[in-house]
Parts: sequence; C-alpha cells; structure tokens
Amino acid sequence: MTVRGQPANYALLWRSAEGRFSVRGLPPRVHLDRVYTNGLHALVPFWITNETDQDVTVELATEGPLKVQQQNANWSAVSTAQRETYVDVTTAPAAEDRGEVTMVCSATIQREFSEVFNQLGGVSSVQLAARKTAELVLLFVAEAAETDSGDGQRYEYETHGGHVTLRADTDLYDVTLRASTCRSVLEMEPPTSRIYIDDCVIGRTYERALRVRNASAIGLDWTMTVVETTDPSLSALQLLDSDMRPLSGGHLGARGDTQVLVRYTPHAAGEFLSRFLVENSNDPASLRYWVFRARVSQRQKLRRVELLSDPDISFGDCTSGVWYSRDIRFKNVSDTPVVMRLRVEGNTGGLTMKSAVRADGASASEPNTADADALFPTLSELISSRRPSITDDNPSDALTVTDDVGSEGGSAELSSRVTPADDSMPVGDGVRTGESGRRFVARARAARGHKTALFDEMLIKPGAVRTMTLSLLGNPVSSTSVSAGQFERQSFTLFGESSTAVGTQPTTAPPPGTASNSERNAERLSIPCTANMCTPFVRVVPPLLDFGSVDVGTLKSLYLRVENLSQVAATVQCKLESKVITCTRAPITIAPQQSVSVRVDSYPRRVNARYRKQIIVRNIHNRLNDSVVEVRSTHVDRRRVAFHNLFYQTLVPANEQNFVDFGLVPLNARSLRRVNLRNVCRCPLAIEVAADAADAGAFSAYTVVPQRDGSGRLTDAACQVARRLPLLERQAAMHSNIEKFKERTAGATVPEAAALPPRSSLCPVAVAPVPRTAGLTLQPDMFIDKSVEQGHVCLMPFAPPWNQAVLPPSLEYLDISPATATRRNVVRIRGNGSSDIMAAVPPESALLSSEAANNLDMLPADEDVEMIVSVIERAEQILEEIIERLDMIPQTLFASPEAENAYVRRQVDLHKYIDLLVESGFLRPAHHVRLTALGTESLIVILQPAGTPDKPAPLRFDANLYFKLVDRPGDLLPFTDSAAVVSFASADQLPVRRFLVQAALVQSELELGQKSINVGNMQVDEACRKYLVIQNRSETPLMYAIRKTGSIASGDICFVDSRYGIVRGFDSRKVVFVFSPSLHGAYSEQISIANVLNARGGKKATLKAAVRRQSKFYIQSLRLEFDTLAPGRPSTDVQVLAIKNMTPKTRHLIVKSLLASEDGFSDVGVVLEARFPPNIAAAQPTRLLDRETEEKIESLEQKLKIAVRKNRPEKVEKYQAKLAKLRGSGGVGNGDSDSIQATDAVPDPAGVQIRRLADDTQLEVELPPGGDVSIPVVVTARLADPKVDIKTGANALGTLVVHEVKDKDNVKLVTLAASVVLDQ
Repeated sequence: MTVRGQPANYALLWRSAEGRFSVRGLPPRVHLDRVYTNGLHALVPFWITNETDQDVTVELATEGPLKVQQQNANWSAVSTAQRETYVDVTTAPAAEDRGEVTMVCSATIQREFSEVFNQLGGVSSVQLAARKTAELVLLFVAEAAETDSGDGQRYEYETHGGHVTLRADTDLYDVTLRASTCRSVLEMEPPTSRIYIDDCVIGRTYERALRVRNASAIGLDWTMTVVETTDPSLSALQLLDSDMRPLSGGHLGARGDTQVLVRYTPHAAGEFLSRFLVENSNDPASLRYWVFRARVSQRQKLRRVELLSDPDISFGDCTSGVWYSRDIRFKNVSDTPVVMRLRVEGNTGGLTMKSAVRADGASASEPNTADADALFPTLSELISSRRPSITDDNPSDALTVTDDVGSEGGSAELSSRVTPADDSMPVGDGVRTGESGRRFVARARAARGHKTALFDEMLIKPGAVRTMTLSLLGNPVSSTSVSAGQFERQSFTLFGESSTAVGTQPTTAPPPGTASNSERNAERLSIPCTANMCTPFVRVVPPLLDFGSVDVGTLKSLYLRVENLSQVAATVQCKLESKVITCTRAPITIAPQQSVSVRVDSYPRRVNARYRKQIIVRNIHNRLNDSVVEVRSTHVDRRRVAFHNLFYQTLVPANEQNFVDFGLVPLNARSLRRVNLRNVCRCPLAIEVAADAADAGAFSAYTVVPQRDGSGRLTDAACQVARRLPLLERQAAMHSNIEKFKERTAGATVPEAAALPPRSSLCPVAVAPVPRTAGLTLQPDMFIDKSVEQGHVCLMPFAPPWNQAVLPPSLEYLDISPATATRRNVVRIRGNGSSDIMAAVPPESALLSSEAANNLDMLPADEDVEMIVSVIERAEQILEEIIERLDMIPQTLFASPEAENAYVRRQVDLHKYIDLLVESGFLRPAHHVRLTALGTESLIVILQPAGTPDKPAPLRFDANLYFKLVDRPGDLLPFTDSAAVVSFASADQLPVRRFLVQAALVQSELELGQKSINVGNMQVDEACRKYLVIQNRSETPLMYAIRKTGSIASGDICFVDSRYGIVRGFDSRKVVFVFSPSLHGAYSEQISIANVLNARGGKKATLKAAVRRQSKFYIQSLRLEFDTLAPGRPSTDVQVLAIKNMTPKTRHLIVKSLLASEDGFSDVGVVLEARFPPNIAAAQPTRLLDRETEEKIESLEQKLKIAVRKNRPEKVEKYQAKLAKLRGSGGVGNGDSDSIQATDAVPDPAGVQIRRLADDTQLEVELPPGGDVSIPVVVTARLADPKVDIKTGANALGTLVVHEVKDKDNVKLVTLAASVVLDQ
C-alpha cells in the first residue's frame, strides 16, 4: 500500500512500547541495502506522530554513523513525483513479526543532493503537539576504507551498523539499522587507455576497441565526455556500442562491462587528438581518462607492413631487475621485400630494452619450437648456475644471437653487429633454427632517457610474417627517489619505418640529413607501450643482533624481521660465512607491504669473548637496497663441552664446526651429508654416537665398513659387502629394468625417444680370467644387468684393478647393453654337490639362500683380495657420487631434452644406490666409532623428514647428534698437545657433546590433471596420441619418473619424450605418449608417475580403451546415391562399389543384395534391389587411397599452387610428377620420384577374380594382398507393400551386404538410396 506523494516506506507503521507515539517509515529492524561508499550521506525520511491529546517531547539518540535532522533542504527540494520513487521496500514482513525490513534509496535522486546541507548538525529532541506529525530525515554515511585501488582488484559489500533510540518519558522505541555498502570503482581495459594510429590513409576506416568495466559488486552509471579535441565537430571519430549505436554512457551491473568501439575515418591529412573523460556518476573520485591520437598522411594506398599483434603493448606491473617480454608480429603484404627499421621514442629513462627477431616458418602448420642450443652462445654458463642471480654487470649490455631462417614461405636477414652478451636475458619460446642450419641475428641496444635511436632492423620478404620479441628490464631507483617502492607508469612508443629493400641485406641508418629514394617513401607504424615499474625496497630490523653470553654446545636463536616497503613482491637472500651462525640461505619472497621473520641460530664451538660477524641481506632485484646486520655474542664454556676439541674434531666437510646444515630438503626425501671425526690424540679413541629419541626415525648416522682390521687383513664385513652388493645391484630396478618388453613404435608416426650417448664415448668393460674365491667367484660383470633392453646404461663404471685401464677423473656412464656385455661361466658353490649357473642372471635360490651362505668360506684366498678391494673401492666411488651429485632442489635449465632426461635418470639411480649401500652393509649404523691415532673416520648422516600434505610440516628441522667420549679424559690428556696447559680436577667424564642437525623443510607435491584416460573405440595397430598432465603443487621444482607395469599390454604405450623430467614450481607439463594396441578386447593399463624426491607422493593413471579387430577390407563409400527412377524399372545411372583389401593376405568376399523379406523395409512401400551388370569383368578398377596418401596429395597440391604463383616451373614439374605417382597415373618424376614408396604402387588388376553366385544379386570376389576392385551397381525399385500409398519424391532404400566367405561376423552394410517417380 502506497500513499500518493510519499515514499514507499511511509506505509510502514509501528507504535512505541506504551503507544504514546507512532513511527512511520523507520521499522525497528531496518536493512539499508545498496549504499555507495563514496563519502556522501544517504537520506531516509521518517515520521513521528503524537497519539495522545497532550504535547509530547520525543528525545532522539543515535549510535554509529547516524544523525537525525528535522529540516533538510535537500529532502525539501525533492518533487512529489520523485518522492514516490525515492524509497523501494524490497522486503517487508508483517508488523506483528517485527522482522527486518530491507529498503533501497534511489542513487539517482541522491546524486542531485548538496552535501553542504547534509553536513549540518542534527537534532536531539522533537516537540509534538497533540495528534500532530513531524517529518524527520535519518542520515547515514559510510566512510571509505584506506585500500589500494588498482586495476584487477575486486570490491565487495561491507556491513555497517547503527542504533537509534526514540524516548518519550518512559515510552521507548528502538531502531537497529544495518547497512550494506560497497565502493563503486570504474576501470578500463586495456589499462593503457590510449589509442594511437600512425600513418593513416584518407578515407580508410580504422577501428579499435576499449572496454569499460565495473570492478565492484554494486551497479554504477557512467558517462563519457570530450574534454579536449583538435576537431570540435568530431566528424571523423565515432564511439559505438556492440549494436553499432552511438555511445556516450550507460549503466553497468555488478561486475559488468561494455565494449566501446572507436571508429576513425580520416577526411584530411594532419594530426588529430581527442581527450575523453569517463566518469563514474556514483563516485566522483572514480574516473578515467583516455586519449585518441592519429596522424594522417597523404598516401592513397594501403601500407606495406601490417601489424598482426595487439596495437598497444602493456607490460603490466613489473619489478625492476626482472626481464619481461612481449611478441610483436609483422606481415609484409606487398609484392616486394621490405626493410623495417625500429626505433624507440618516449619516456625510457631507467629502462633497458632488447629484441630478438624470428620467422614464423614456411607455413602456418609448422610447429613453433625453440632451439636452446642456437639461442645463446654462452648457454653452458647459464646451465652451470642452478639459480639465476642478479649480477653487478652493466645491464645495458646487448645480446647477440645469430641464425638464418630462410624458407619458402618467408625469410629474414639481419645485420650482425657483435655486442657483449648478457646472461640475464630471458630465453623466449619463439627463437628457432631455420632450414639452412645457420643462426639468425638478434640485435639489441639500450634506449635511455628520451633520445631516439635505431633499435633494430629486419628484412621481410613478400608474404612473410616476422615476430620480434621485445624485452624490457627496469633499473632500480635510489631510495631517495619519489617513486621508491611505488608503481611508476612509463610510456614510450616503438616506431617502425618500412621501405622497399635495396639489395639483399638491410642497410644501417643513414647519417642525419641524408635519405635514399626508398626512405623518402617510408611508411611509419607506431606501437604505444606502457609499463608500471616498481623497485622493491626492504627494511631489516633490528640492525644489530646481540646474543649475549652463549654456552659452548648450546643453541640460541634470535629473529630478524624483513619488511617489504614496496607495492611489489620482493625477494631477499641472506649471505654469511660462519661456522657458528646459521640461517636460511634460500631466497625468500615477501608479499607487498608484508614482512617475514628469519631465524638466526648461534651454536658456539669454542670459547670466544668477543665474537663478531655480519649477515648481508640481499635484495635480489635491487642490490642498492642490500642491508648489513651485525651479530655479536660472547662464547663461554660453563659445562666444559669445549674440552672435546682437545681430543677430536668434527669437520663438515673440511671446516671445523658443531653443526651440519642440509639446506632445503623436501618432505620424505632422503639427503646425505658427510661429517668427519678427526682424532687429534696420539692414541686410539672411542666415541659413542646417539640421536634424539624423538627424531630417530627422521635421521640416522652411519659409518663406512672398514676394509682391513688392525693386522692388515680384510674384515669379515668387507667380504660380506663384496658378495652382497653386486647381487643386490643386479636385482635392483635400475632405469627401465622393470619393463621387460620394449615399447612398440612400429606404425606410430612419432619421433623416437631420446637417444643415448654414442658407444664410442662410453667406457668399455675389460674382462680378465676370474680368480677363485673361497666358495664364491666374484666376477667383474656381476654389476651388469643383462635383463634390461638394448641401450640401457648403468650409473657407475666397473674398473677392477686387473684391467689396468685408466679411467677419466669424472665418472662416466657405462654401456652394458647385451651387445657389449660379456658372459661369465659359472658360480661355484662348495658343499655336497656343485651346480653351474649362468652368471648373466643368477637365481636367488643359488646365490642368496641360507644353505648356500653357510657353505661359504668367510676368509678369502690371497688371489681374491684384489677383487674384494675393488668392490669396496667402487662402493666408495658410488658414495662420493651420491654426496656430490644428489640434488634436493633440481636444476631447471638444460641444453636439450636428452640432457634433462639423463639428469633425472641419474638422480633416480642415486636414490636407489642409497638403499643398496645400506642393505649390503657398506653403510652400518653408527653406535660406536673407533678412531685410530691421528686418524679420521667418516660419519654419514642420512636425513629423511616424514610428512604428508594433509599435515603441514614445520618450516625447520632441528635435531641433535650426541657424542660421548668413552675413554677417561685424564687418561687421554697425556697423548694430546695440551697436556702441559690443561688438567682436570677429577677423572669424571666430559659432558655429552651435542652436534646440531638442521634443515629447511619444503613440500614436493605431485598431482595429475586426469587420473583416468579413456581412449574409446580403437582398432588393433591403430595409433593415437594422448598426454598426461603432471602438475606441481609446490614451490620447489618437481622431478618425476613415469613407469609402466612391464606387462605385455604396457608395451602398447610408447612415450614420445619427457618420460623423465622436471616441472617448475606451481607449473604443469604435458607428457605425450602414443597408444597402439596389439590385441583386441577391453584394455586397461596403469601408468605410474613417481615423485623422485617424495617416494610417498607418486600417482597412478589408468588408460582404458575398447580395442576392436583390425578391419580386413575397406569400402570407400557406405552409401550409394542414385537418380530418380520409376517402380519396376532399373536405374539409368550406375554407381561404383569400391572395395580394397587391407591385409597382406588374399581375401574372399561375398557381395549380395539384401531381399525385401530380410531388410525390414516393407513398411516403406518401395525397396531397392541391387543388380550387378553382366559385363562386370570389363569394369576398370578405381584406385583407393588411404588417409596418409590423401594427406600427402593435399600437401603437394598446396605446394604446387605456391610454385605456380611464384613462377617456378622446375618445382611445378616436380610436384606434378609426385602427384601423378601418388594418384597411380604412372607419371615420371625428375629425380625426386624415389621418395614415393613402393607401397603406393597400383596393384595388378589381373589378380582380382569375380564369380557370379546367384543371377545378378550375389558375387564372390577374390582380392589379392593390397588389391582393390570397383563393382558397378544398378538398382530397381520394387513395391514391397501394395497397400501403401506411394507418392512422387518418396525416398526408397536398399541394402548391400559385404562379408568374408568364412567370417560372417565382420559384416559391412552399404545403403542404397534413390527417389521414386510415379508414371503419369
């Protein structure tokens, strides 16, 4: 119910608690919805009525952003018509429910209010005469929060509250108000908000598109006006909407946007400039400017070079010190070669720019791949560094890369000016190697200040497309700069001048004041570029860390707080060189305006009254902002822990320190570190080693098995290792050992897997006569796994001492394929009987059974000593390889996919060898360590922190190894150099020494994009390409290894490449494989994707398919269309049924017409019966082409068209000969016809035999291997049901059946169709 001349809320009436007054328009619970957070007041009118016969004074009290006015000029000026639409009550429950009422005030009417009147003070009481009503206005304002407003940010609703109390003596009326407010923000896309069209042609229409977007959850009204223009009439410029109607503003809903089409048609030459204002009507502070600029020339023809990429380039939000790249594509649309010269103008202060030009290839179907070897001459330097860093080199050094991209579709030649290379230049995906094998030139010059300089130049041939990669690097600004830590918008323009090329090479820029004829006719092309550049700044507090007094062997920690003061993420890294102070040295990324805490640990190892060190906190992207933190402490020894240093020292690896830092270690990964215990006494020393009980499962300590005892004889443990390690190694699943069947690549048109190193570069195995061992003959090839497929490589070479072969210092791979592996004869076992077992694959029952182990003599013969020593020495080499090469954070830069594959395989083998060394007994748990006089013993610490993605692990791992001196210190002191200056008051033992083990824990999480891959229906030996999507859900790089089950069905899956690889942090990778089933039936096979570092993080994917038998014959068309015919008369036209034998065997086929009683078409009224003419033997066979041949013909036809257009008769003749050969016409080529395979030859028609079985309706056809036949077919329409009324034009159908004589299950049906015409 509404009242004329009043808002909708006027009909809402409530009474006070005692009924002395009533209130209209202000419910006890009100929700004020859709209020704009723009600093302006929202007005809600309400009325108070005195319901008594006496005067009443109503007191008003407000809480929150509310106030009440009795006289408001804005509300008084609202007309009667506007009052009725001012308030919209969207939710109004019954008065007795006293529920919340939702109201929306008109934002359009509120925009006309003057805020001056709303700022006046409110009233605290109202005098009401008997039975009188007073009109009041409730004012609400929501202050905008201090938030950063930037493009791409989302603005949601916020809730504010307030309270109003109305009191007349003891009578109360309470109002609770809840307001939903939202900030209204208008944005434009692209953020450049500038359109620049250069070198326009009079009369031609140019179109550009802008988008006006509402970034908030509340609707907005916007308008667009011209604030500055060189043409007041704006006759050449039109602003249109998506329906091509003039556009000057409108309404945008929540998150809505609209397109503004800018259409420019120049009428006269000259400069044109217009500046527009896009204003948000709901928030005056939210506005955008955009500029349209054009330069019109006197040309009357189209330009030579067209820009295929975006006309405006936006680098977005950039961080100084980081390279950002964008691609720009040019196309030559003229008939002559064009030289494109590029130069930069505008605000390029503090920016370094580089370019690299490439061709898109001869045709659009070629893949756009990258060749990393051809990209950088110094790529090996880039790969050697695992993590790129910002150096202090001159950032303006230019990069030089050479290549030639000549091809039929287009080529480019660039001038080769040699300039120093810059390692920080990003590697793009577009740089590639051309057909000629040479390299192209990518030249770059730094554009500084506002100067104009020649930036790059290139030659574009007719019809060719060239792509230039423009890279931008921002130089850091000083901390005193106004824009320090803030985004600074920089705009510049890339101008391109195109002119007709003279000669084959582009020339350099001529001196000022001179120009050639081609340059006088140069066409200009401009590309506006913008970048929001920000230099990260950090602050480190406190600048001084004072640990105070720290006891030796005691861990004490303090924290540094690193604050990011900029609007962009900052990356810092701590650098220090200390044996006492430790902290994380991995790069730390800090979000904008956030801070992180860095823990600094102090672990003294000896007394030092004045310890001083410095920690350098590097800002990686702004080295001018590096901070230095001073560390102070006083090291004391109250518990005499430092006295351990008098007897032995702990070296990691050669430095004396009391802790070992593993660095970054992924959860569930296994990492190794070596700790050397050096005895400084002139007598033997015994030490007990123990770990924390709580961390015993996470890390453990091992010692290397001793080769000889005190008397110089081989120990029993060394003999056991020499027997077990070769046997365990040959049983381990190294590389592809678990896959007994090779991947089938026949019939799949995919490249083979990565090739192995050439055999000439691999170390050969020299085999000598096998010496006799006590019970067991150790053979040099027992490390060789002969069950793997051809080309398998092993991790370590086996070089026994009797070989006398000199190995290189670095360990190489060893070719142990069956072609080069040497078989040994027998393994002799002493006992009641003897058996000869081939050493290639010795059974476990003979080598590892307990009965055989009991018959082995534990002491080796003299001639077997060298064999045992060689096995132990090789195990030591493996251990050294693991310590040096095992990576917890994999590298991500490789020279080729083969190098990446070899790297991951090497890491997989290193992890497996850890288990082999422990299981064989070469690494024994360290409980008691015996040190010889002045000797050194290695302690191997293996860390494997456990964790799952569901349970977040701590960021740090801290544990302790405890060293206890078994001997009495007083007895050992005379054998040390400190005996004269140090003495013990008693013979008590020294306290236990604590050795700190720490690491920074990270996640290594692998996910699959799809866990089940359903190929669908396939035929046997048919190939299809699929891919696995491997996702890295963690920040650290992920190493994966794809394995198959090793069954016969797994041989149908062939991985093209990337079977072993690395996925960068928070990235994904597609691994392509080819599936070619060899057996029919339901196919289901599992593919395992292992996380190399996290053994518990592997995943499995299931490949499913329904495999059908291979088709033995092929019918070219399964539907034959005939012309119209009358019932009872044969067709006048003849169709051909073409059949081809798809197998290498002769096939006997039955071709027959399906009768009306069998086909089921009797309800149609008319059926078609097929007939085969009697002169069928004279029919000429039609050549059938398979799909691959048809694709070859289509490709050759395209090349033939290009050759004809370019007037190259020699290529036209060559392509015509190839086409004639493929089509079977017997054409002769010009030398390239040898490329046509013999399988494309036409089969002999004489081998086809056709026999008539039943009149003219059934045939038996004998097809030779690969043969085909063409059978002419005619049809006759026959009435199937006389009761059916046949009309002219009705469709009649028939069926032909084709199957083998002995196989009626594999049946193919050919449909016959024709239109029936009734006789007049």
